[in-house]
Amino acid sequence: MAKPWKIVVVGAGAVGGTLAVKLAAAGHAVGVLARGEHLQSIRHAGLCLEDPQERLCVEVQASDDLTAFGTQDLIILGLKAHQIAPFLPKLRPLLRPDTVVLPAINGVPWWYFHGDSSAYAKGMGGRTAHLQSIDPGGSMLAALDPAHLVGCVVHASAEVVSPGVIRGNGQYRYVLGEPTHQLTARVQALAALFAAAGCEPQATPRIRDAIWMKLVGNATFNPVAGLTRARMDAICDNPELTDLIRAGMAEIMGLAQAYGCDPLVSIDQRLDIARGIGPVKISTLQDLERGRALEIAALLHAPLEMANRARHPMPTLQVLS
Repeated sequence: MAKPWKIVVVGAGAVGGTLAVKLAAAGHAVGVLARGEHLQSIRHAGLCLEDPQERLCVEVQASDDLTAFGTQDLIILGLKAHQIAPFLPKLRPLLRPDTVVLPAINGVPWWYFHGDSSAYAKGMGGRTAHLQSIDPGGSMLAALDPAHLVGCVVHASAEVVSPGVIRGNGQYRYVLGEPTHQLTARVQALAALFAAAGCEPQATPRIRDAIWMKLVGNATFNPVAGLTRARMDAICDNPELTDLIRAGMAEIMGLAQAYGCDPLVSIDQRLDIARGIGPVKISTLQDLERGRALEIAALLHAPLEMANRARHPMPTLQVLS
C-alpha cells in the first residue's frame, strides 16, 4: 500500500462511521469525532460495521475534541447538512493547503454555487450566490475556503444499531467530483483511496448532475417515509405513494434542467434504484424515530428556494415540505 492517509471523520454515525471503518480497515490512520455512549464504546471496543457479507471492527482514534487530531490529508464530514455550520470554523487547525474536505451529505450542499457556471451562480456584487434556506447570509461559504471542498454523493444505506456498531446493506457507492466540474488528480486519488478500501467510487466531471440524481429520490422518498413511518420497500409497494413520488420526481428533474444539469435517470429508473435498496429505514425515518432534527432544509427548502429563483412550479414538493 502507498503511504497511509491521515483522515478524520467528523460525525461517526451511519454515513461517516461506515467510511471510517472501511478506510481504517484498509490501513489508514483514521480518527473520528463522536460523543456520548457512541464515543465511549468506540474507545473501549472499537468501531464495527456489519453488513450481509462480513463484520469489520477497527480501532480508531476517537475524541469529542477536533483539536486532538492535528493536520489531515482528508476530512470527511459525516454530519447531517443542518449540523455542519458550527464545525466549519473548527476545522482550521486540521487544514493544510492541500487538505481535502469531503461533505458526505444529502440534499443541496451549501457550496452548490461555488464553481458553478449557471445563470444563478452569482449574487449581489458578483459574489458567489448562496441559498438562504441552508446558508443564511452566506456564513458557511465564508467560514471555509471552498478550494478545500470535493463533492460527494452517497449511495449507501446504514444505521447505527447500538453504540459503536453500524449495520449497512452492503452497498458502498460514492460519487466524487470537483465543484468546478473538472476531473482533477485529487478526485482520482480519492476514488483510488475508496476503491482500495472496498468501496465502489465513481469520479465524475459533473458532480451537480449526481447531486440532482440523488435529490430526485431524497426529496420525495424521505418526506414520505417521515410522514408514513414506512420502510423503503413498503413505500415502493404502495401505488398511491409511488404516484405521489413520481409527481415530485418530475418536478425535481425539471428544476435540475432549469439549472443546466442532467438528473441522469428516468423516473422509472430512479424508482428501480429505490426498490433495489431493500427494506431499509430511510435516514429521515431514523432521525424521526430518535427524536432528532430532520434535514428538511437541504432536501426540500433549498430546492424550493431554487425553484422560486427559476420560477419553476413545484406544487408536490410544496405539499411534502
